[in-house]
This record gives sequence, structure tokens and C-alpha cells, in this order.
Amino acid sequence: MEAWRMIDAVVYIGHGSRRDEGNEQFKTFIESVKEDVPLPNQEIAFLELTHPTIAETLGKLIERGAERFLIVPVLLFSAVHHKQDIPEALQAIRSKHEHISFRITDPFGVHPNMIKLVVKRIKAEMCEKNAAILLVGRGSSQPGPIMGLQQIGRVVEQSLNKPVYEAFLTAAVPSFDTAIAKLKNQYEKVYVMPYLLFTGLLLKRIDQTIKNNNNFILCKNLEFNELMKQTLIERMEEACYGAAISNDNETAWQESCHSWRRSNSSA
Repeated sequence: MEAWRMIDAVVYIGHGSRRDEGNEQFKTFIESVKEDVPLPNQEIAFLELTHPTIAETLGKLIERGAERFLIVPVLLFSAVHHKQDIPEALQAIRSKHEHISFRITDPFGVHPNMIKLVVKRIKAEMCEKNAAILLVGRGSSQPGPIMGLQQIGRVVEQSLNKPVYEAFLTAAVPSFDTAIAKLKNQYEKVYVMPYLLFTGLLLKRIDQTIKNNNNFILCKNLEFNELMKQTLIERMEEACYGAAISNDNETAWQESCHSWRRSNSSA
């Protein structure tokens, strides 16, 4: 309880989806998280594709008198959204409301609960001995999410004693299509585990690609469950004990953002 006394309001930020089903899954998950967070002011926002936006949600909370915010990006890994898009949105708001401060949580990352969830999803489908696992991520132009998925794959491989391969739907190699072509004749069964948070177009693409091939079994995507809820609350508690971003350290924060953009553009 002590950690939450430093916070006036929580803003949970989802990616946003063109599919209402995905957005509703996010909202339902956050409602379950709210039940375990002892604060009255808890709202959602989306990065893109739907409303409310970060600016809309923060504006509403500032009008209520909130000054000390816990920002919770509900993201699998730290990449452009976490390192650039969200900080820039927050900076724009702070330029108009200099008295407010933020604490920002880390994404789920390579947390033991996330590995447990992957193993749980695969075990629910697996029965063949001559089988492999294809762990499918969204992909990123940044190395962090790629390395994170690979790290999860190695631990899952040890846990299940089955070969685990990784593939990506966008912006990284090997591509999902390349991996499918490579594995379809190597194993009796390949269990395809979508490392995706919610139902959406990417999950539909995976399903459409493998549905006519009996070698491939589609596992349930991560979705939002109790293991993820525990992880998110842990990340929130970690951030509560960290340093808030306020006027005193805004220059360092801005320089960190600029430094990341410079390194990203030169990569």
C-alpha cells in the first residue's frame, strides 16, 4: 500500500486494434487489474487506431486534479512505442502542465510468468513426440524484442525438451513464411505459438497461413490472464519505487529520448 501513496492516477496504455474484439480483450484485462490496485483514478488510453488517446485520458485526469501519474504501457517488449512514442506524447502534455510528474513502467519483457504462460499454451495442444515449436512474434526494427523472444524460446525449449524456433511477422528475420516453408517437412507436427497479446489481424494471418496444413497446430495466443496480471502489477510496484519524471529531471529524460532517436536513425 505504501508504494501507491506516491500516485494520484494510473493510465494503462494499450496498442489499439482495428478489431473491436482485441480492444475489448484489453479493456476486460485492465478491469481485472484495477481490482487489485488501491487507487480510485485508473483509466485506459490507446496508442493508435482507437480512442481514447493518451492526451484525452491524461487531460481528463488532470481536470480531476491528478498530478502524479503512473503510466503503464501494456506492451510485450520495449521498442519504438515504449522508447519514443509514449515519452513524446507525455512530453507534449507536460509542456502545457509543468506541475505534473510521471512514473513509467517497464513492459512485460522476459519475465518468468511470460515463459510459464507460453509453456501452458503449448502444453494445452501438444501430444506428438516428433514435434517442434514455432514461436511467432510481431517483429521489430529494434534488437530488444527480437532478442527477448529468442531468450524466451531457449527457456521454453529447455522446459519442454522440444526444439523451439522463432519467426517474425514484420520487420525481422526469419520471417513467418520462411519458417513455415522450412519446418513443414521436418516434423510430424509443429506447434505454432503466437506471441501476441490479443486477437487481431496478425493472429488471423497466422491462422490463414497454416489452416490447410495438417503439420501445423495453432496454439492459443497469450491473451490476457492471471499470470500477465501478476506481472503487470509487479511492474507497477517496481515503478512506484523508482524516480518520477518531473521538472527536476526533465532535461535528462529529454536527452535520453533524443539519444535513443539518434542511435536508432544511425542503426
